[in-house]
Amino acid sequence: MKLAYKTKNRSTSFLRKAFFSFLIITIIITVLLTTFLTFTYLRTTNALISRYNDKLIAQSNYSITYLDETAKKLGNTLYSDNHIIEFLNMNENDERVALLTSKVIDKHFLTLKDIDSVYLYNAGLDLFYSSRSGERRSASAFSDQAIAKLLTDKDFVAKYRGRPIVTSVDEATQSANICSYILFEQGATAAGLKNAIVVNIRTKALTDSIQAINGHDPVQETSFLVVDANGSILSMALSPEFGHDMSEVRTLAQKAQELDGSNNRVQKMDGTRYLVSSSKSNANNWYIMGVTPVKKIFEDVITASIVSLGIVVAVFIFCAVICLFLARRLNSPIQAITKMINGEAPDRSDPLVSQTEEFQVILSVFESMKEQNSQLDKIMRETGYAAKQDFLNALLSESTTYSMETVQGKLQDLHLDYIVANQLCMCLFKIDNYSQFMSRNSQKERWALRYAIVNIATEITENYGNCEIFSCDSDKFVMLLDCDNVSQYKVLQDEVERILREIQWNTQKYLHISLSMAYSTMFQGLEHLPSMYNNMKGSILLKMRYGHGSIITPYMIDEINTDEFQVSVKKEEQVIERVLEGDYEEARAIYQSISQQLYQYTYNEVLFSIVHLIYRIYSGVLSKMPAIKDNQDLTLQAFLQDIQHAEVGEDIDRLMNAFLQKLSNEVTAIKNTSSSNDFLMQRIIGMVEQEYSNTELCLSSIAEKLRLSPNYIGHLFKAAHGQSIAQYIFDFRMQKLDEYMRNTNMSLSTIIEKVGLEKNNYFYTRFKKHFGMSLSEYKLQLGQEDDRD
Repeated sequence: MKLAYKTKNRSTSFLRKAFFSFLIITIIITVLLTTFLTFTYLRTTNALISRYNDKLIAQSNYSITYLDETAKKLGNTLYSDNHIIEFLNMNENDERVALLTSKVIDKHFLTLKDIDSVYLYNAGLDLFYSSRSGERRSASAFSDQAIAKLLTDKDFVAKYRGRPIVTSVDEATQSANICSYILFEQGATAAGLKNAIVVNIRTKALTDSIQAINGHDPVQETSFLVVDANGSILSMALSPEFGHDMSEVRTLAQKAQELDGSNNRVQKMDGTRYLVSSSKSNANNWYIMGVTPVKKIFEDVITASIVSLGIVVAVFIFCAVICLFLARRLNSPIQAITKMINGEAPDRSDPLVSQTEEFQVILSVFESMKEQNSQLDKIMRETGYAAKQDFLNALLSESTTYSMETVQGKLQDLHLDYIVANQLCMCLFKIDNYSQFMSRNSQKERWALRYAIVNIATEITENYGNCEIFSCDSDKFVMLLDCDNVSQYKVLQDEVERILREIQWNTQKYLHISLSMAYSTMFQGLEHLPSMYNNMKGSILLKMRYGHGSIITPYMIDEINTDEFQVSVKKEEQVIERVLEGDYEEARAIYQSISQQLYQYTYNEVLFSIVHLIYRIYSGVLSKMPAIKDNQDLTLQAFLQDIQHAEVGEDIDRLMNAFLQKLSNEVTAIKNTSSSNDFLMQRIIGMVEQEYSNTELCLSSIAEKLRLSPNYIGHLFKAAHGQSIAQYIFDFRMQKLDEYMRNTNMSLSTIIEKVGLEKNNYFYTRFKKHFGMSLSEYKLQLGQEDDRD
């Protein structure tokens, strides 16, 4: 017993001595190390700050390189996209190409947060596109004139070597928020210009990355700047003490070139001494500067040393007290963590779980992971839809370059292999009044509405079987139905029309959007997809005849006349005459008799015939009444612009009736305007006074020169002067004959010819009737001999 006691006592004493020996040695070593480091820091402060600044400079160089690579990678990616290439090389402004280009750029912007915007420049059209504002304008009207002037300067284009350009500098702060990378396309126009992609990057990204990396760095007072060769501040991260006075920052930025070098320099500013490091070891020749207050270097280290010593002592004491306690409870957290890993709910009644912040964080992390997994599944579904849509659109447009084997493999990966082997039916949806849809909704709203239409159609057809619905073009949607189990086309036709009507009804009810639809007969084989899609686009145009919200069956095409439509010349003339009479109702009735036959023809033939008809009517009325041309509101250009948006016959009838009414009203207004009639009478009288010697001068010749109807001007002249134009011409000639005979010695034959008359028996009869005496009596009255020459 005595031995055992001694052994136990010795064991307890050894444990106590070992524990205190370990604790004392640890404390002594900590104190010695803290003291040694404190005094050593006084000698190595400059080196530490130098390395710190060098690290910041290296990180900034990395950020610059990263931005360069990001800009060039984005530019190269855009140059490899067919829609971007099509925009840069298009010969005329195309809304469809611009919309597809915008979608491509928006897609890339989703993952590039440091990109501010992208400009596209088509040198051939002198056309800029900005992803920031969506504008498409020429160089002279483009919002960013600094970039526009550079891209239209052939000397700059020839000398540019790929370095980023700072075009907009704030005069107050001498800072720039954006730098631009220009990527020119190979080849140039005759003017020496090139197509280009301009990638605008936020320069704040240069310091954001460094702040993120050094967010918990012990030297918090260090500021750093990125400055270009002109002294403009591209990006900066300033400490509170240094950032209150921007004048000192601008002064320091202007001295970047003087301070360039690897050695630290002490610079005194506003009574405070700063340790400054500067370098431009990057491809863009930008200066990267690190600035640290000298006094903070020593204050922070001494304070940190004292605080560290106290913390170490406290930690050792605390550790000695709770070490055994924690060891005994070590099994409890292990069990809780094991339950969470296995997906079981931990015991929340355990204080270790319910009252410990760390375990609450772990629980919240696991719940967050579950939510993120759910979001990831949603993103994967949306990504799958986008992949399906892009690939199916490529098949419809025959733009894919894959081999048939590769296409079949991709379809199998997308779970669309039934498209290869089974019979299909294609349906095409088109948004009605798409021009109004474009004007009422923004780009994001249009995208959301198209996506909503696809969702509605998908929900309605989810019980049908294999079915794919996707957006195609900006206003169209395609639905592919698996018809392999359908034996009778009539059954399929009834089912398809039921589905289409339900989609129409729900889209109108919830989205207030009208859809016109067309569906095909059954077909099989990938090679038929493009031709069937083109047929569907042609079929949907039959809504011109059937109206908005119609469902076009494959057999409705048989009701359309494919011959050329000829408008009756007689009816054209009748419309013109009714318009010239100001009778709009009669003119509209004649047009309606034409349109009833017109809409039995193809879409292209309808548009061609309407344009031809309106031109003939306008030209016919204009030839009879030139004053119509002075009406600025009545032009063919306005009609042709409006008819481009006409989708159904009601649209064309509405435009045509409005044009006929406006034309008839203008004719009536001209007829009822006294000032206009007076001017016309003056023109007629002036023509008679100038051309009375012309024997062919008559009502018809005057009407032809005035491009008016003879009946119209004859009626107006007689109403104004009480005699016909022919009688006025004869009276004026007789007046001139009297003047010549009284005041000249010319022979009668010469005078008669000079006033535009002919010497015959009819002349003598009309002479006697006009003057009340015969020609011989008239000569005797004048004292002339009657020589009858």
